[in-house]
Amino acid sequence: MNESPDVNTKTALLLAAMEVFADKGFDSATVRDICGLAKANVAAVNYHYGSKDGLYASVLEEIFPKGEEWSSEDNRGLPVEERLRKFVKGLAEEIYLQSTGQIAQKWAIFLREMAKPSKNLDIIVQHQVQPRANELRDILSELLGPDTPDRTLAYCSSNIWALMLDHLLTRPILDRLTPHRPSLEVNVDDFVDHVVSFSLGGIMAVKK
Repeated sequence: MNESPDVNTKTALLLAAMEVFADKGFDSATVRDICGLAKANVAAVNYHYGSKDGLYASVLEEIFPKGEEWSSEDNRGLPVEERLRKFVKGLAEEIYLQSTGQIAQKWAIFLREMAKPSKNLDIIVQHQVQPRANELRDILSELLGPDTPDRTLAYCSSNIWALMLDHLLTRPILDRLTPHRPSLEVNVDDFVDHVVSFSLGGIMAVKK
């Protein structure tokens, strides 16, 4: 049985909104832009999502789904250094290797939220960042010891996140530097090896 026109329109609006929000950001995107791309009546956004804000929240729920394939349970029996490597490799591959349209839109919207947070940023934090932050904190607690101060864990976590996100956040600059940095799409394993080695060296120095 074919889907109803309402269902088709709702889906078309969601897909169009992903593209427009990724390209223009929440503030600059207009309902007219989205409906034009979706070939829908301008009243359709209010009908299906309540408002532009409701549509944006639905986009974030779609591209940053709760509990999205991020489970650390299978890694808990591994040596802690291997747990760190799997964490870094999984995150690096998610950011730098998955180049489908929706993945590209996901990170474009993520970067726009970093530059100008909306009230819906909590969706990204709760669904995506917090589970990863919990996993990294658990790994660092095992590496540094159970009595490690929260401040030290926070600093070490931030250092590793900075290494992981630097290429994503500063790519326009990196592409213009001489000599050029290696492309992570080609050298992701080398990047993972470096981040793990660099992180473990820093962690051991902090531990001492």
